[in-house]
Amino acid sequence: MDSLKGGEQGYAIEFYGGKKMGMVPIVVYIIISAGLAIFFQVYSMKGLAVASVIGLFADFFFVKEKAKYWKVIIKGLTQFGNSKLIFTFILIGLFTKLLTVGNIGSGFVWLSTQLGITGSGFVVFTFIASTIISMGTGAPIAAVFAVVPIFYPPGIMLGAKAAVLVGAILSGVFFGDAMSPSSQVINTTIDTQHDKQTHKPADLQAVMKARSPYLVGVALLSAILFYMSGATGAVINPAKLAIINQNADGKGLFMLIPIVILLVISFIKKDLFLGLSYATVIGLILGVVLGNFQMRDILMANRQHELLGILTTGTFSMTDIIISSILLFGMIAVAVESGCLDMMCEWILKKKVIQSPMGAELVLVLSIGVINILLSGCVLPAILLFSNVADQIGQSANISPNKRSYLLTGAATTVTAIIPVNSAFVMGAVTLINQINVTGYGKVAVNPFEIFASSYYCILLTLVCFLWVFKREKQNNTEKVGIKGVSRNA
Repeated sequence: MDSLKGGEQGYAIEFYGGKKMGMVPIVVYIIISAGLAIFFQVYSMKGLAVASVIGLFADFFFVKEKAKYWKVIIKGLTQFGNSKLIFTFILIGLFTKLLTVGNIGSGFVWLSTQLGITGSGFVVFTFIASTIISMGTGAPIAAVFAVVPIFYPPGIMLGAKAAVLVGAILSGVFFGDAMSPSSQVINTTIDTQHDKQTHKPADLQAVMKARSPYLVGVALLSAILFYMSGATGAVINPAKLAIINQNADGKGLFMLIPIVILLVISFIKKDLFLGLSYATVIGLILGVVLGNFQMRDILMANRQHELLGILTTGTFSMTDIIISSILLFGMIAVAVESGCLDMMCEWILKKKVIQSPMGAELVLVLSIGVINILLSGCVLPAILLFSNVADQIGQSANISPNKRSYLLTGAATTVTAIIPVNSAFVMGAVTLINQINVTGYGKVAVNPFEIFASSYYCILLTLVCFLWVFKREKQNNTEKVGIKGVSRNA
């Protein structure tokens, strides 16, 4: 980030109290967001956006030249590929809404009943279906809210154990997101991790190729565990099975075609925008032709003169995420242009543990994990908050941007995302479940701690992350660069 001129040692802004005051917005943000999650059970990006605004205003009173403060924040909004990220969110929102309205989940339910899949088999089936849906959405939290209402009721009716069923959903969501080139988390991380000489970001295809064998292995082992522990042993009532069949729709499976188009184009052309564009357009045409939805479901106005439909709701579905991301970039800019980030990195690099690539990687894994827990498992904000620091540490320790990318994304989507007391994923799923009436069962409650223990993929991935730390990569460049130069120009 190019600095605005002025301030101590060329930094754009100075604070009463020194460089460390540049971290005030982030500290306030963490405290408020964690408090909202723990004490008020507020699990939304709106809460995080409000926390960001309060944090930025809190630091305003400590800055010496207050006019420069807002200039730094505004400049920060244009850095780090922020405009690209925002447009990505909009396209992903459209595509996610398309899949939901196209009844892809109902298609999976229809398939399971036709094949006679029940109990543990349905849990494994749900794990696979959640994976595929998440690959298409590119947003794990959005996938959770889409998948739980679809698979939880029939799963209970078909003899699945409630906690293991939800654990399979969360596991599938994170596995699918990890395997998707449209993932917000992956693309954000890649865009923020740079080579120390060329300053080019990490390579999406290389990152996906390097980590995929490990992720697939973890997923296969998780599927085995889901099959071994997913059944209640209850006898399936034929009347309840008939009700499930009435609500299933096999045509929803045709919405897999847009997902395949997205994955193929994104991998071959290395262009997420191109993949999302073709997948969305073809998905809209396909949905209308097959009767999954009507033209009015794409765009319409009601009697209150309000615009509705896939295009409207999809475009604005990511508004909260976009606003939160913008504000987080503003906070990062304050930390950078005050010299606070430089000071923090210089302090870390003086520690013996950080002097080796292995030690630096361990710090990256543990740091992103702690931040993710403090942010209630909201993976994307955690990545946004820590990515710039990770970029500096990684460049100094000669860790490739590709390895930094899969270390950060892996560690952020392990147990740190599903801590049962404050995870937006776990508690969000529980909130949805408490609103569902399962035919013949009523409301079937599930314990958040049992969900945590049943999210096998996330637990096993934690072990894999530490395996990645100990797995060394070939280093072609051992030249060290100055921390300050990296932080302000990356």
